Amino acid sequence: MAKCSAKTRSGAPCQRDAMPNGRCYLHGGASTGAPPEKMRGNKNGLVTGARESISYDTLDEVEQRLWHEIDVDVLAQLDEQIRLSLIRQRRMMQRIYQLMEGPEMVDREMTEGESENEQSGKGTSRSLTKEVADERILRIEEALTRIQTVHVRLLQQKYAILEKQDNDDEESKGALRELARVIENSRRMLQKSS
Repeated sequence: MAKCSAKTRSGAPCQRDAMPNGRCYLHGGASTGAPPEKMRGNKNGLVTGARESISYDTLDEVEQRLWHEIDVDVLAQLDEQIRLSLIRQRRMMQRIYQLMEGPEMVDREMTEGESENEQSGKGTSRSLTKEVADERILRIEEALTRIQTVHVRLLQQKYAILEKQDNDDEESKGALRELARVIENSRRMLQKSS
């Protein structure tokens, strides 16, 4: 069997058996996939998009136009997130109300290999099972609590920014008053000397 054509760190030829491409598994014989240039734009592993890497050159035409229209003002973005949080809370409360008014058992989608008590998120096959409405309500209430916590943090961030702006405005006004006082004193001194 042929030996690997790579050199080790010491410069000596590798002594391992080569794979069909002439390299051992340590030196690239067991390829891990396509080269990076072919992977650009590959969305095969994308599930929710929450952790998707995005750069300007990967945006389509609509997204590139949208890129320039987005308001990047911190307060404007906080206001948008606060509105979305309130809408999300309202929708969750509506789901709870519907479950309270509906049947005791509701359909629940489960993934393959998932037990009745936990959601692993693994597997691709899905099936429907019955779930007690009260359990679904509890899950929604837990998620609602998380959303409300995020909402409170957004409000705190907005308050902190507005508070800092007020302090900056007061400091600016104080500096302007001091500058006006110095200018007035200078004018008086010039009038006395003339």
